[in-house]
Formats: sequence, structure tokens, C-alpha cells
Amino acid sequence: MAKVELEHVWKIYEGKVEAVKDATFTIEDKEFVVLLGPSGCGKTTTLRMIAGLEEITRGTLKIDGKVMNDVEPKDRDIAMVFQNYALYPHMTVYDNMAFGLKLRKFPKNEIEKRVKEAAKILGIEELLDRKPRQLSGGQRQRVAVGRAIVRNPKVFLFDEPLSNLDAKLRVQMRSELKKLHHRLEATIVYVTHDQIEAMTMADKIIVMKDGVIQQVGTPNEIYNKPANTFVAGFIGSPAMNFIDSKIIKDNGLWIKSDGLKLKIPKQFEELLEQYIDKEVIFGIRPENIYDKMFAMAPSEGENTASAQVDVVEPLGSETILHLIAGNDKFVAVVDPKTQAKEEQIIDVVFDMNAMHIFDKETGKAVL
Repeated sequence: MAKVELEHVWKIYEGKVEAVKDATFTIEDKEFVVLLGPSGCGKTTTLRMIAGLEEITRGTLKIDGKVMNDVEPKDRDIAMVFQNYALYPHMTVYDNMAFGLKLRKFPKNEIEKRVKEAAKILGIEELLDRKPRQLSGGQRQRVAVGRAIVRNPKVFLFDEPLSNLDAKLRVQMRSELKKLHHRLEATIVYVTHDQIEAMTMADKIIVMKDGVIQQVGTPNEIYNKPANTFVAGFIGSPAMNFIDSKIIKDNGLWIKSDGLKLKIPKQFEELLEQYIDKEVIFGIRPENIYDKMFAMAPSEGENTASAQVDVVEPLGSETILHLIAGNDKFVAVVDPKTQAKEEQIIDVVFDMNAMHIFDKETGKAVL
């Protein structure tokens, strides 16, 4: 397998549309890396530049230490799995999987060996004589992956491969692709807008917005230490709460907003000294706000607030509460045993050790 390096890569289309701006990152050998972001953020364009399907405007792409900017796609030793599977409808599953090897003039016995091995790995041995129209979406996806596996390429590229599948099948295919990665010890670059896919599958996530890389890190780093409000809001469901606030000094430091006054833990005071009496964005994830009756965090007056329940969403394993305090609106994910009812006033506890503070002007994380 291989290491993939992008150094100051740009993609500028005619009309001066900057689809990818100054992308620099490294995908290590055998790493599963996810390019994550909303539609139109440049993630698929980046993938297509790695594949050679889009020309790089400027910058350098290296695979296995060799510059690939002007190398034809067929000579890059990569295999790509497309969103729409891209199977030949008139060919059997076997012929679809064997097609690339036949083009490369592989011996017949080697083709048969590789196709059967891939079919066994993917559990599609009994489908080899069928045509794509006779297959379900999940089976077609496996065939598309199998066609990539038989090539034994240095790098696998996946472009939103699960987006056409139903929710249950997506969960199943996520775990299968993860197992496949470990089995093949492959270098994989995977594009998705689905943060759950990214969080569950990736060794490393590259978050993009408007063609610009916002943050590169492990799923844990991206979730717990987001670089800015965009990353913080994009990762997590329900999304992180953002509340316009001010940091004030009053026997310690406090977060003060229209409806909240919460004590900032001592370990954060030094980092936030420069923001005293300044406006900031207070961020906290819904799972770090508790119904006081079932609080998982220590409950004191300094981290507790009263709020009106606007909407209750019971999900069985948890309950989502939409809350209002003054003009502040926020969401809490609480114990399903909560007795909270709409329009009721309840006390909620904020786990302030899990708080985030962002600069009001730049949106960058301060804490």
C-alpha cells in the first residue's frame, strides 16, 4: 500500500471558481482517512484529483513518494468506488469484477483466483453469475468494492459509497468496510457528508468547508477539541449548542448570557483571562447538559440554571429536550426517565468541565 501526500493543492475552474484552496495533508500507509464536509465543500474534487480525474491547478500530489500530477489515472495504481456503483448492466458480477484485470491482460487463472477470493471476502460467491439488475443495492455495493479489491491497488478511493443505501444497510456496510480495511491493511481515502460514517470508520478525519481544510485529526480530537464553530457544529447529533455570552469576573470567572450565569472551572481561568468583559461564544454539547433530577455531573448552584421546556423528543434510550432560558435556546440529551413536560420550568445542570469557548469574531476555539 502507499502514503498519499497533498502539498498546497489548488483546484480552480474556469471563471475563477476556487473549488479547493491550498489543501495540505498526509495520508499514512494503511490509514483510513475520511474527507468530511457539506455538499460543495470540495471533498469529492479533492478525491478526484488524487484519482487523476481532475487536473491539479497548482500544488503537488505524491503517492508512495512519487509526484503524480501528470500521471494518467490508469497508471496511478489506485481503485475507485463510485456513489452510483458504475457497474456494467450487461455483464455478470464475475465479468464486472474481472473487467479491469482483463484490460490489463492478466492470465485467466490469475483473474479467476482474484475474483473468487474477493467474492469470498465480501460474501457474494453465489452472485457471480447474476446481472446487476438482479441485485439489491447492498449487493451492488459489494460488487463495486470487489471490483476494486481484485486490482490490489496501492490506494482505495471511496466517493460516498453508502449514500444510496437504506439506514439499516448503511450501518451494516460501515462495519463491513471497517473489517475489510483491517483485513486488507489498505490505504483508504473515503468521502462522505455523513459525520456518523466519519466518526465510526476513520483513523483520521479531514473536515472541509468552502474548499478549505478546517481541521485534521482523529475522531476523538475532532469531537472533543474542535478547531472552530464550524467543526464543532458539524460533528455531533444533536449539534453543539452555541450561546452568545460574555465572560465576567465576580469571585472567579463566569459565563454570562441573557438567561444563564455559569461558573467557569478554575483550571480554565488562566486561558480565559484575556477575554474578561469580552463577548464570546459559549459552546456545550447536548449530552453535557442534564436534567437535575438525573444529573450525571456534580450539581451546584454555580453550574445549574432554570429553563422552560419547549419541546420533548423521547427516543427510548434517551430524551431530547429543547429548552429556553431568557432569549437563549439550547438542547439537552437527558435520561429517558425524565419527567419533564412541555412548558414546564426545570433545573438543568451544565458539565462545565466539558465547555467550549470560541472567539466571537473569528469563530476559532479559545478553549
